Amino acid sequence: MNAPQPVVKAFLICDQIIQDSQTGKMSLIGLFQDLRADRFPAIHPALWIYASLTDARGDYEFEIQFVDIENNDVMGKGTPPKIKIPGPLETTEMCAQLGNLQLPRPGTYEFHLIGNGELLATKSLRVSEVRPPKE
Repeated sequence: MNAPQPVVKAFLICDQIIQDSQTGKMSLIGLFQDLRADRFPAIHPALWIYASLTDARGDYEFEIQFVDIENNDVMGKGTPPKIKIPGPLETTEMCAQLGNLQLPRPGTYEFHLIGNGELLATKSLRVSEVRPPKE
């Protein structure tokens, strides 16, 4: 029997995630969907991806892809550990840190959340060029 496709309640990009060791609660710091660079190609040193899932049961393999949507090129990907979700009433949180993202030019990029081979969610990241002020 195939595991049902989870419902994604949140799929977010942030600067940092802190998990409380006693409660397990996650604090997302610096949520964003826009980046700016003063020259290209650029590298973004680190960011975090957070997802909250529900209405699922079974074993799941997830993948997070970083996609240049202009040419549909997967520029990077990560595979979090497999997750077993006990039942549809559970809310499951997952997070992953991604580093050294290559940004060849200004434009729109996307993060794709893939679960058991199916696209579950996308999150856009708009990248723009900042021009220094003229003196």
